[in-house]
Amino acid sequence: MTTARTTGFTDIDQTHWTLRYLPPWARPYGRLARWDRPIGIWLLLFPCWWSSALAAAPHWAQLAGYMALFTVGAIAMRGAGCTWNDILDRKVDAGVERTRGRPLP
Repeated sequence: MTTARTTGFTDIDQTHWTLRYLPPWARPYGRLARWDRPIGIWLLLFPCWWSSALAAAPHWAQLAGYMALFTVGAIAMRGAGCTWNDILDRKVDAGVERTRGRPLP
C-alpha cells in the first residue's frame, strides 16, 4: 500500500490518534477502516449493547463478555464495510477531491 496524498481539500483529521500513534505501516489500514470517524461503529454497537442489556436481566455477570464481543464485532464489521465501499467506489473516489486521499484510490 502506498501512502496517499492528504493535501488540498480533504476531511482527514491530521491530529487524530490513528495518524499520530499507529505505526507507519498500520496507518493506511486505520484510515481504510475509518477509525477516525467512529459514528458507524456507534450505530452498529449501541443497538447490540441495548439488546444485550435487555436480554441479560437474570444473568448480569455475562453482560460484560457479550458487550466486549459485540464491540470487537462492530469494529470489525465497520472496517469491512468501509473497505468494501472503497473497493467498489475506487474509481469514483479517485475523481473526487475530498476522497482522493483515501488508501485505495
